[in-house]
Amino acid sequence: MQFKLTVLLFAFVINLGSIAAQVRITGRVLDKADNSPLPGVNIVVKATGLGTVSNLEGQFGLAVKEEHAGNLELVISFIGMETQTVNVGNRTYLEIFMEESVNELEQVVITSSYGTQKLKEEVVGSIETIQSKDIQVGQAFESVDKMLVGQIAGVNIETGSGPLSPVKINIRGQGSLTPVSNSLLGTSTQPLIIIDGVIMSEEMAIDNSFFDGSGTNAENFNNPLGQLAPEDIESINVLKDAAAVSIYGADGANGVILITTKKGKAGKTKFDFSTQHGISQAINQIKYMNGEQYSEVLNAFLASQGANPTPYNGVNTSWFDELNGTGAFNKYALSVSGGHKAFTFRVGVNYLHIKEPQKGNSSDQYRVSSNFGFTTQRLKAQLSFSPSIVQKNAPNIYYSYAFAPNLPIYNQDGTYTNIGVSGLGNPFAAIEQNLNKSDTKGFITSLNLAYNISEDWIISTLLGIDYKDKEQDRYFSGANESGQLNGGFILNGADYPMWGRRTINNRNSTRWNWQAQTSYKKQINDNHYFDVMAGIELAEEKVDFDYASGRGFVNPERIHPVSDAIQDDDPKTVDDDRYKLQTYNSDINYNSRISLFSQLNYDLKKKYFFLANFRRDESSVFGDDTNVAYNGGAGLSWIVSKESFLKQQLWLDFFRLRISYGTTGNSRIGSYRSKGLYSYKEFGGYNKVAYATPSDAPNPRLTWETNKKFNFGIDISMLSRLNLTVEYFYDNIEDMISSRDIPHETGYAGIQINGSNMYNKGWEASLRTQIIKSTDFKWDVNLNIATLKSKITSVRGFGDDYSAASKAIAIKEGYSTSTIWGLNWAGIDPATGRDLVEVNGQIYDSELINDLFNATDWQPIGNAQADFYGGFNSSLSFKNLSLSVRGSFKYGGDKLVDYNLISNYNFIGSRNLSINAYDYWSGPGDLALQPAVSKYNPLVTNLSKYIYDSSHLKISNISLSYKVPFHRANIFVKNLSIMADVSNVAYFYKQKSPRGKNGIREFMNTYPESRTFTLGLKMNF
Repeated sequence: MQFKLTVLLFAFVINLGSIAAQVRITGRVLDKADNSPLPGVNIVVKATGLGTVSNLEGQFGLAVKEEHAGNLELVISFIGMETQTVNVGNRTYLEIFMEESVNELEQVVITSSYGTQKLKEEVVGSIETIQSKDIQVGQAFESVDKMLVGQIAGVNIETGSGPLSPVKINIRGQGSLTPVSNSLLGTSTQPLIIIDGVIMSEEMAIDNSFFDGSGTNAENFNNPLGQLAPEDIESINVLKDAAAVSIYGADGANGVILITTKKGKAGKTKFDFSTQHGISQAINQIKYMNGEQYSEVLNAFLASQGANPTPYNGVNTSWFDELNGTGAFNKYALSVSGGHKAFTFRVGVNYLHIKEPQKGNSSDQYRVSSNFGFTTQRLKAQLSFSPSIVQKNAPNIYYSYAFAPNLPIYNQDGTYTNIGVSGLGNPFAAIEQNLNKSDTKGFITSLNLAYNISEDWIISTLLGIDYKDKEQDRYFSGANESGQLNGGFILNGADYPMWGRRTINNRNSTRWNWQAQTSYKKQINDNHYFDVMAGIELAEEKVDFDYASGRGFVNPERIHPVSDAIQDDDPKTVDDDRYKLQTYNSDINYNSRISLFSQLNYDLKKKYFFLANFRRDESSVFGDDTNVAYNGGAGLSWIVSKESFLKQQLWLDFFRLRISYGTTGNSRIGSYRSKGLYSYKEFGGYNKVAYATPSDAPNPRLTWETNKKFNFGIDISMLSRLNLTVEYFYDNIEDMISSRDIPHETGYAGIQINGSNMYNKGWEASLRTQIIKSTDFKWDVNLNIATLKSKITSVRGFGDDYSAASKAIAIKEGYSTSTIWGLNWAGIDPATGRDLVEVNGQIYDSELINDLFNATDWQPIGNAQADFYGGFNSSLSFKNLSLSVRGSFKYGGDKLVDYNLISNYNFIGSRNLSINAYDYWSGPGDLALQPAVSKYNPLVTNLSKYIYDSSHLKISNISLSYKVPFHRANIFVKNLSIMADVSNVAYFYKQKSPRGKNGIREFMNTYPESRTFTLGLKMNF
């Protein structure tokens, strides 16, 4: 007993000495980007097993022997962050700042909206990822698509005219045909956009004169991505090839864009706030003739008819200068996030107000993004809810009409001048007196549940809803000519002019998708790993359209409800005429789909990867015998750099080969184009009964388009600084759906058929480099470039089809859909002043053209598709100062400019023409670019002289920021940055504008773009 006590006492003394000889090292680990604490960071004493993990506040503590403290080194590591080694020295408290890892191979890539994700080196398909840090949210744009122009290889983004206008996104070319008769009808060419698992609905026209997207009665479409604030986006994944998109089967033909919003992270509650304010100005506006030039051309036109000239009145109104001023950009964004191990949250609120340089036009966006996560040992739940209100006020709708410069804005008594053009009004009167508002309310929400049956087996389900209610309300006041219609009406026995017009379009859409799947993964041994996933998906889309219009009001200067457009009943008619000044119309667009999908991934030795997808879709939009489609794809990748013969190459970090092939489809054609449709009227039939008339021809054999995709890719990383991806793709698209005019004897005007095949092929390359990488100075440059060739390989069921003359497009075998058709211009005849045209080697006077030739004689005069296109991004930082420059470029690609802007002198009596029209033939021997100004001079619309080369280099954005240094992290503000930004900086066109005239720079956009200068700040606390 005494011996045991002695041993215990001795051990206690030894242990006490050991404790006395220890030093405690404490500290805190923070994210360098925003000074927020990082929980779960591994802190390990180098060359030992001794270590610890930071807590929710980023704090840690570590006891080490005193004799080792002087030369102690700690290895700090955390997923997604750069591992660093810290020399402790004499310090006992450390403040460690970690930076996001630039090793792309360690990035986690979301490969589908079905919960699948892989490390980047394990990805088989062609997927390009844009992280939140790569999205320059300081750009003065209202939606993320405009911020990404030129930033993704093979993705061509064409933004519309003005804020919130529709966006056109083509991934590896146009995936379907655009009908030549109406470009707004046909199969969708846009990618599938999925936000947090929710399939977004696309605003499309339908086969109804009130809802076809054209004309003064139709609605104006909005960009659906305007619902989502760029500040709330965590990542964007663009899926291109069959290995990536075939799991989406019938709707993946045009590629898929997966957007993931930011989620909360366990740790102390964090607040992020940013604000940005600036001014904008219209750039590259079309130059028009001044008052004196206009009068000269007008008198030449009158003289050609033998009419007396009109003396110049000395008025020179530059309508476009007067209608464009200084715009404003104001944005506020606030988010709060945090939580703990079991519950996390993030809520972001964003407000954006844009006052356009186009006077009278503005927009407001109110956007909220909220995410809540709940986690237990086996269950994981994620709720996402993002409501939004998007409002647009645009009474200045006459931006594309050039009013005569010899008209003043105001009369001498201060009233607005009449323009003298039926259906139009003085634009300044329209801004003050008319109404054109669009109001869209909606939300995107999803609930995702996942349950771990075991460590390897998971079942999960997701329900997503995209809801929008949009109303566009227009009133054309009787106080100006836009609302002063011809005719009149009688009410209570008094006569009134037919003045005042109210038009309301409403679109209410609900799209939901529900999916349930199970996945199983297994590491068999060190060499073999596989995972499988299978599931079911249901989707439904319901769109309700309503149209109401009234014309003719008492006191038409003020806004009236449609129901006020009433008149006396005409006793001479049998019908009740009181409400004939009102028009109501409605339509529906309902469709649904049920799908089964599966995926297999196999990994051999972490060097060889195999992926296979299979999907069955059944859709209501096709005939009963053709409504099922089977699609699938497979891909292989080989990490060659892991082979023994390359392991010794120290300069080579990574080398991989990828290949894939598979099929996808396209079912986004509207809901009823395979059905026989009728127009139904409540009254007006025989004996005053309801009646129906056929409106759309049935085609029960209408079936899915099929896109057979092949892809080959090479990925190389070297010298720890350079990453290169090169890919070749070939998409063979079969059974493309298009409208075709048919004989009216059938009772229909047209029919939808699977009528043609085409291909898209090309190369893509992306280069990412770290030119300089040091503690204080960093310089990164990213560059991407792509080519695209397209050709229609067969046209079945109908012959070549040409558009109306002003569009100059065609569906013609052996040519691409981007070919521009017309006639080759051979100059102006010096003797007659008429256009000369070359056809099949012969020169013809324009007087003969319309009699001898029609659209079938057109020849290719240009191609809208660029030879190559791409973009770049350069980021340079020195200590706390950062500079980024982003841009895009295009080489080749033509634009056919509307001849009405240049040489249609028949309009000269009611509107102005561009300054190019002033270069006209005035007499024998005269050399000019435009023909004689004469009512009798025949016009040839699609001439090669109206083709302009659109090759250009664009500097999209320059952003400068300074991070105010804080020496201690425990003050109220953790991070503060001051920003300056310029968006739409400059264009450099290959084809220069002639001195004093318009060129491609001015003609490129009818609605001028805006250059915006902003200042802002960001802070975290």
